[in-house]
Amino acid sequence: MKSLFLSVRSTLFRKTILLYSFAVFIPILVFFLFCYSTIYHSFEKEIYTSNINKLNTVKNVYDVKISELNRLTTKVDSSPSLTLFQIKNNSADVVSTLSFLTRLLDPLNDIFLYERGSNKLFSSSGTFFFPKILPNYIESSDLTKDDFDYLLNHSESVHVRQVISQNNHSYIFYFSPLSPNFSNPSRTVVFVIDNENLKKLFNFSVTENVNENVLVFDNDLQLLSSFVPDSKGTILSHITPLLKHHKGDFSDTIQTDGRQLYIIGLHSNETGYYYVKITDMQYAMKSLIEIKDWVIVVTALMFVIGAIIIMLGLRFNYYPIRKIVSQLNAYSNTRNDELGTIERAIGDLNQLQVEYHNFTEHSENALYENFLLYVLNSSFNNLQSLNSAGKSIGVIFTRSEFCIASIFIEDVDKLNDIEYSVVVNAIAVNIPKSIERQFKNLLFNQQIVCIFCLERENYSDLIHAFENIRQQLLDLGVQATVGVSDINEKPSLIGRLYLQSREALEYKMLYSIGSIIEYSQISNITDAETPLPEMLESFEKHISELKIEKAQKSFYEMMNYIKTNKCTLYTCRYICFDIIQYFKRLSVLLDTTYSHTLDYGFDILEIEHFQTIDDLIELIEQVFQKISDFLNSHKKHQSDQFFEEILQFINENCFSYEFQINSLADKFSMSVQYLRSIFKTHTGQTLSEYVNHLKIEKAKELLITTNDNLAVIVQKIGKVDVTNFTRAFKKETGFTPGAYRIAHQELNKKDE
Repeated sequence: MKSLFLSVRSTLFRKTILLYSFAVFIPILVFFLFCYSTIYHSFEKEIYTSNINKLNTVKNVYDVKISELNRLTTKVDSSPSLTLFQIKNNSADVVSTLSFLTRLLDPLNDIFLYERGSNKLFSSSGTFFFPKILPNYIESSDLTKDDFDYLLNHSESVHVRQVISQNNHSYIFYFSPLSPNFSNPSRTVVFVIDNENLKKLFNFSVTENVNENVLVFDNDLQLLSSFVPDSKGTILSHITPLLKHHKGDFSDTIQTDGRQLYIIGLHSNETGYYYVKITDMQYAMKSLIEIKDWVIVVTALMFVIGAIIIMLGLRFNYYPIRKIVSQLNAYSNTRNDELGTIERAIGDLNQLQVEYHNFTEHSENALYENFLLYVLNSSFNNLQSLNSAGKSIGVIFTRSEFCIASIFIEDVDKLNDIEYSVVVNAIAVNIPKSIERQFKNLLFNQQIVCIFCLERENYSDLIHAFENIRQQLLDLGVQATVGVSDINEKPSLIGRLYLQSREALEYKMLYSIGSIIEYSQISNITDAETPLPEMLESFEKHISELKIEKAQKSFYEMMNYIKTNKCTLYTCRYICFDIIQYFKRLSVLLDTTYSHTLDYGFDILEIEHFQTIDDLIELIEQVFQKISDFLNSHKKHQSDQFFEEILQFINENCFSYEFQINSLADKFSMSVQYLRSIFKTHTGQTLSEYVNHLKIEKAKELLITTNDNLAVIVQKIGKVDVTNFTRAFKKETGFTPGAYRIAHQELNKKDE
């Protein structure tokens, strides 16, 4: 409660509550108003459309039936069986014809044919005397006997009347005089239509519960049909005035007997009849009311969910901020100013970020310079491994050839007024875009080393670019001499290219300071014709064949030749570089895992650092000693005696739970891959197969000599997977461990 009280006093809390309230409740209110309005109007329209469709069904049926009655009247009038002569002389034929015609129209209940002035009435069911037939239909109807008599004997046009029989059954009587053009009619035909039969033709039903009713009026507003008979009072007091008022299609509401009724009316242009549908408003709007209630319930539920969302929003957004602020009291002037507190803290964090960026920038530069040193040391055997290492610092080479240029700054003090980046930029902007370049800072040696990756045909463009570079550096007040190596496609020979560029610089006194000296220009005046290449090739051959004594002999022959023939210092450097590079390749070839742990004790700059042949020969001898030690170790690994030691150790320790092939390789100072290789060479089977065989033999012994179950036996033979071991056991013996024990026990019983 105290925490909530403190929060309420907070400006951020109040703003957060207000924001969440608008974000959550406004959409809910819009949703409620939209749904209520849309659903209300949609259902109101749907209710109107539904009632109109029902009323149109009634209208269409009545119009069709009236039209059919008109056509049937014509048939009666023109029928030769229903003439006056036939009426007077052949009543049986008249009745038969009327019976046939009655069946032509579905809702017809009967047809009366009357000769005016007589007292006989012919129908489809027989001939009746006029006074006897009428009480069955009109005794309880508004249609009196006098009216009925008048319509039969004197009407000169069609009349339709509703008749209610004694049993409260509703009929429609359709009176039509018969004679040419209705002039001086001598006969009258009456079609009796049962309202119940007529209602069966509609596609809907109206229950007699006064919730719905359909009324039909003629053009004189006389009621012809009422689907619910007891609504007559409503008709007389309310419906007839509406029909007189609207004179066509309409919808309206009326209030009667404490109920609100929904009225829809249609007028038929064909018959002139009026069709009215009456529906109790509560009944008509039942679905709409239910939907409205559901909308209210859903909206209330959404308000509850919205409140929960606000609480969760505060829980996961505001209160963590409040908690952070409580831990930043050193920055806070007031407990209720969270945003100000965080703003001040973020300002301090931004300052720390700037400092960290400066630190990482220097670290990235260090990584970049270190990577380029690895490149110059020829530490990568192929372009793929070089790019894999350089990818993390954004150094990627895609061309096929490499070239090294060493730019020697004659007066390094001139650079004190010029930043290193300015000099590098002056170099970079003049290099064609088709040539990839990286720059190694060796200003402590007064040089900048350029590593280029290019296509062979671009080499001349590179030399031409250095003419512009030299001039631009002179414009900056920096005089530089450039040594350019040959080109080579192997990353493993980049170190040799660097030595070539440095050797070219040694001839600056010959070519003059500030020149661009290509290694190809001075290679013809170096030790071109010497037996050293053949001697180096012989040395490498003896090394690859692991003939250490012969390799030593070849090595010292090379050293003696260098001393006695006074070879150049750079010739010794190339020999040293070649021996070291070959040693790298050989050590990787013999034992990949352990080659990276060898310490050669030098880098390419150290080779360049030596200024006397004796010092360099001493370095070469140290490297050769490392080669000899490594090869002696390798030969020891290849010896049978050494392998017997490994085999004995496996036989004695493979059942230990701690025994693993990795630990075995570490014990004998070799990689797992190399251990597997020499084991396969000596035994013809893999190390895993041999160890599994020993475990299976031990398990067979324990199955025979003990009653231990398989789980216990597995623990006694070392670390194995039970499922895989069972599969291997069955593959070697043809039995599962349990079946093997049973088979051996049965064999012992037979022997006994």
